Amino acid sequence: MVELEGILINKIPYQDKHLIGNLLLRNGNKISVMFYGGQGGGKKKVSSILQVGYLFKVGFGRVKNSFEILTSKDHVEKWCHKNISHSPMAFYLLCFFCELCQSFAPQITHKDDLDLSEKSHEGIFRLLSNAIFRLESRVLASDFNANHELFIFLVKAMVELGIFPRTETCAVSGVEIGDNDFVSLSIEQGGYIHFSHLSLEEQRLVNGQEGKDLRSEMLKVAASKYSEYQVGTQIQKSELNQLVNYICYHQHVQREHYKSLSLLL
Repeated sequence: MVELEGILINKIPYQDKHLIGNLLLRNGNKISVMFYGGQGGGKKKVSSILQVGYLFKVGFGRVKNSFEILTSKDHVEKWCHKNISHSPMAFYLLCFFCELCQSFAPQITHKDDLDLSEKSHEGIFRLLSNAIFRLESRVLASDFNANHELFIFLVKAMVELGIFPRTETCAVSGVEIGDNDFVSLSIEQGGYIHFSHLSLEEQRLVNGQEGKDLRSEMLKVAASKYSEYQVGTQIQKSELNQLVNYICYHQHVQREHYKSLSLLL
């Protein structure tokens, strides 16, 4: 029997009792799984343990060389969050975290790709697992700030996806950026630009001090462990929208693809 561990990143009811879900495996790939009886219920009113964001070990019987959906023979809960679901905003964040990671995780449809020693995409699993664990701990400690958690996640996602913006030198002139320089993040240029290299219209629309602070905070997040970072400034929704647009632009995905995003921004 083949056994795989992964985070349940979505689930869809199938018929009256069953579920089809996607698992994000430890190697960063995802598989579609049929969970017969996964909705729970029945005469004994059994509750379902198949909740988004839980880590499961799933056993499969015979696996064909090529497949679209694998059928679960059994599944065991390995880790679960207990507090996120009690906070609506935290749950919305969880849904967005799962949506974004699902959109970039490669779909497995061949038996050979189940090899967990292949780790080229494991950063996606690391990103999601760290985000969920931190989110759970912040809600439990009553130290939860939705803007801060979303900010950290978006910056860490840029790092894992290999699209972190250019911060050392101006994306237009190539001149070194100092810690006290006023700058602005350019989505199209993929990095920060000195305020003096912006057009007069751009200078009118952007705030160089905010760009300076955003650059500083992003660098600190990128260099810190996910679970330990404390955001040092107020994060505005305009800055979060800018980071979301940056990721969408460089990953060639439409912002509207993320249904849960409208609940956050």
